[in-house]
Amino acid sequence: MQIRFSLPEQQFITEPLEDVTRKVRLYAALGMYRSGKLSIGAACELADVDRYIFLDFCKRENVPLRTQTPEELETEFHQLIS
Repeated sequence: MQIRFSLPEQQFITEPLEDVTRKVRLYAALGMYRSGKLSIGAACELADVDRYIFLDFCKRENVPLRTQTPEELETEFHQLIS
């Protein structure tokens, strides 16, 4: 799936588009993880970062980690091996 939206260029002049895109994905994933809409694995996938980077980002942004249920862990496990 692809989502498109426009950002005012003057606010991002000093940053390359790639950096802005990375930040938008990371903050979108963080917000959805914080609200319980995404598991940590799905948030990592949306942000396109590994779990350790995302966990560090959560810590820096003071977002508490949610404990995964056994079902969520099993689902993520099966996604990894398939």
